[in-house]
Amino acid sequence: MKQPNTKQLILSTALDLFSKHGYAGASIRHIARSIGIRESAIYNHYKSKEEIFSAILSEFKAVTISEKILSDDLIEDLVNPEKFLKRFVIKLISQWSSATERKFIRLLLMEQFTKIGSTELSVSGYLIELRSICKMIFSEMSKHNIIKKVDPEILANQFTAPLFLIRTEYMTNDDVKEINKVYDLANKHVEFFWNAVKL
Repeated sequence: MKQPNTKQLILSTALDLFSKHGYAGASIRHIARSIGIRESAIYNHYKSKEEIFSAILSEFKAVTISEKILSDDLIEDLVNPEKFLKRFVIKLISQWSSATERKFIRLLLMEQFTKIGSTELSVSGYLIELRSICKMIFSEMSKHNIIKKVDPEILANQFTAPLFLIRTEYMTNDDVKEINKVYDLANKHVEFFWNAVKL
């Protein structure tokens, strides 16, 4: 059986500990003990805890929402905009419900006012790509007279803010028993939003 990559194991363990204890509450020693290796083994891969933290952030930035969610079959649903938005949100929530994403959002919410090295975590920064995608979608819908002529940036904010609130309320712990409730709330949000903007 293939052994897990030590570098990756350090990152996943650090994310787990950061999301439970905050950046300040998890030391290199704590990370090493949790993995079952010596501290020196961590320093073979990362110079500092800050470098581990930066590597975690880089991993989350490397794979974009568009890559994760905007598949060809979803794009084909644009002919039925309400169906497209519902499927888009289902895929988004499915992505958000992964264990790694839930840990990251906990870390983000805990550390959003903390500057770690040259990095400052912020909810706004985290949502930039999602808002940008939604702005582009609503801009195209408006251009083709599918929805009302409203500033696409306002629509993007109005669409994403309730979804992020649902996410933070129901999907920040390790318990995903309420996932059906999340899907139901998100679906109702899409229906309400669509009825407000459609022509």
